[in-house]
Amino acid sequence: MKIFYSILLFTVTFHFAGNAQNKGFTRITTFDSLTLGNESHWDGSDQSGIFYGEHGFWDFQNEYDTSWGGYWASGWTYSNETDIATVGNQFSSYAGVDVSGGGNYLIGTTAISDVGASFLLSEGINFYVTNSTYTAISMREGDVYAKKFGDSTDASGMVDGTNGEDWLKLSIYAYTFGTLIDSVEIYLADYRFSNDSLDYILDTWEAVNLSFPTDSIRFSLSSSDTGLFGMNTPGYFCLDHITGDYYTGIEENVVDALEIYPNPAIDFVNVGKGHVEVYSMTGKKLIAQFLSGENRLNVSSLSAGMYQVIVRNKHQISRASLIKRN
Repeated sequence: MKIFYSILLFTVTFHFAGNAQNKGFTRITTFDSLTLGNESHWDGSDQSGIFYGEHGFWDFQNEYDTSWGGYWASGWTYSNETDIATVGNQFSSYAGVDVSGGGNYLIGTTAISDVGASFLLSEGINFYVTNSTYTAISMREGDVYAKKFGDSTDASGMVDGTNGEDWLKLSIYAYTFGTLIDSVEIYLADYRFSNDSLDYILDTWEAVNLSFPTDSIRFSLSSSDTGLFGMNTPGYFCLDHITGDYYTGIEENVVDALEIYPNPAIDFVNVGKGHVEVYSMTGKKLIAQFLSGENRLNVSSLSAGMYQVIVRNKHQISRASLIKRN
């Protein structure tokens, strides 16, 4: 079955809870606290729809489709697989290991809608990215849908106009309160060099440093190999070892998960008292309301999809993922 990828978006959202004067500690998430057997992965088949990184500062969405025997449809998975040789393996890093050399890492994709992860962050974030085995082998060898990088023809054998100067690019956009602040680009593969010996498909972990204030970032994959339905190159990449600088006072006051119900919701959702904010998975604030008496929040205006709910009061900051249905 062919899966078409056009613009593949991965969103990571950060929520501020202080000011620059209160920045006081650094935390690293490696995902090694997530339980896995040797050479295995979690694909969301338990339909929990979410998993968390260390310290409770991050949550990652997953969608598992139960049709056709069940499959990972969109969002994030985690894995410790070291396979770099199996064609079509979407659950392994082409680096062969995680950043530390023996733990877990994340793999992201989207075929249905934007997906994200919630963070609490102050002034900067650092992380590592690399190719998935599925994507790397497809670029190296070609397959029935995607071309072999460096060839002047597409997967069907037709001249594609690239002259073999192929590339796969991961663009990372940083936002603050919905305003684009800056962006960086990482080439996961690059065959545009005049000296062919310099052409590469990334097989190590590449560091990405965002040293400017941001409350959300967005990942976008693009490729030289595109067709009528968008990108032909399989749209997967791996992420690991996230470092963030956090505000003093946040660590002891963050609640890993806010209890909201019903969830999924159609018109109303019950939340705790305080200042309630609802964000899209691209970091756009859609609802901001103070609840002091009745704890029901009207979400009927939201389109069907996944959202992040933040409740702030004088005691703590609470957060949860909300599924909205029509």
